[in-house]
Amino acid sequence: MENKPIIQERQAIESAPISKPARKIFWSGDKLIGISALLVSIASVSVIFYQTHLMQKQQYASALPYLELWNNGGSDAEYRLSLINNGIGPAFIKEVRVIYKGKMYEGDQTEFLYKVIFPQDTSFLQDYSYSNLYNGRMIPAGKEFSLLHIQNSEIQASKYRKLFGNQDSAKLEIIYSSVYDEKWKLTGVGGISEKIKE
Repeated sequence: MENKPIIQERQAIESAPISKPARKIFWSGDKLIGISALLVSIASVSVIFYQTHLMQKQQYASALPYLELWNNGGSDAEYRLSLINNGIGPAFIKEVRVIYKGKMYEGDQTEFLYKVIFPQDTSFLQDYSYSNLYNGRMIPAGKEFSLLHIQNSEIQASKYRKLFGNQDSAKLEIIYSSVYDEKWKLTGVGGISEKIKE
């Protein structure tokens, strides 16, 4: 009869409900706080990158040059080919050439006149003054340069106006850059400066 308590004990163990092990909770408070901190830090870094991008764009825009080429003259006896920087930053000249009758001539308007026009027609040599454009020359913001200036001669003013002043005439092509080395190209009188994509 000594076996009876063992059998009863065994029956009690076999009939007792089996308890399931306690399930671990995956989303504990510590994990939620950690994930929240990670998301906040990622958002902060994203905002910093975006702000840096905006600041860089603003910095580039604050030094933007904008060159324009115009014909001027107060009377029929005066002609002025003017280069104006209407931007808010300096323009640095990189390249200058003249396009005339389908050909391209390296150099500024004065070199073009001496190499191409004067040998054909020496009457252009009278009554004019000029300023040269060359690689490295800086045009400050808000400044105007007279590239060619003819005064007190209706005949000469008319010749230069025809040479540089209409669509079929000689076109000055200027490549220039900002202090951040962004580049633009200006072609001809009244042309629009176009950004050069690199």
